[in-house]
Amino acid sequence: MTRRFFPLISALLSMLLLLAMPVNANEDTSWDKQFQTQITEWKDAIANRDPGFKEWQHSQTEIQTLGANQRQWLVSIKKSGKQVGYLVVGETPDSDSDPKSKFVLLEYGLGEYILFDDAFAPREIAAEPVYDGFASHWLLTQSPASHMVNAKTGEPYPTAFVANEPVMRTLPSNELVHSGQRLTQTRLLKQQEADPFDQIGWVHQLQSTSEITWKQLWLQQEGSSITLTVPLHHSKVLAPFVVSSLHLWDDQNAYVGVWDEGLRFVPYTYAKKVGHFYLNQTSSPAE
Repeated sequence: MTRRFFPLISALLSMLLLLAMPVNANEDTSWDKQFQTQITEWKDAIANRDPGFKEWQHSQTEIQTLGANQRQWLVSIKKSGKQVGYLVVGETPDSDSDPKSKFVLLEYGLGEYILFDDAFAPREIAAEPVYDGFASHWLLTQSPASHMVNAKTGEPYPTAFVANEPVMRTLPSNELVHSGQRLTQTRLLKQQEADPFDQIGWVHQLQSTSEITWKQLWLQQEGSSITLTVPLHHSKVLAPFVVSSLHLWDDQNAYVGVWDEGLRFVPYTYAKKVGHFYLNQTSSPAE
């Protein structure tokens, strides 16, 4: 009896498998389509609203996953075979209940050198990309001692340095740019790339507890010198950045652009959590 029913059971299992395959394929296709549509919308929104990003018009994209099970992707933007910028995109855990927040824009940048650029990548095979805004790094675990390499500059950190708990993933999705939002306002402060040590007024203010609000930032005139300082790896490093531009999405979600081997934008709420803004009062190191 077993032999008589085995072919029938086998046939039924085969039919069920065949029926299931198109569903999974359709789900994958649907996700890919949503993702590609979203990154194109964001790329075009930035390129059409901020003249500094005009190279992004009619550009192509390449996508790579950041880390295992992190729900984060690096989108490299290229034009005529040359890198001109990047996006870092996340997928929110609550996307099933709120499709509009399925994808969020964690960071974006302009320039030839992007985050996790192959030009700076460690040669070791076991180099895992770990994204967390300014603290992003490659983690090398198969060296004599595990250590980190800066994801923007390729600079290796001493083995004694340990990463902080990730901050970017703690931001509520409503504080990040999500599906359907448009870049509505921009503000330019520093058009040319600048070194934070060209004006060191911020150094004399490091002990200050005063805060610069978003409104104060937005009211600054072009040419104003604003420095953002960020302590990294349990304050083993203090990273200063010159603020270049400000972006406002749907007149509510604010992003700050800083110079860092190119231009990179992060959410203002993230920058406030991890760093401190200073308005430089001096015009040169001699002062």
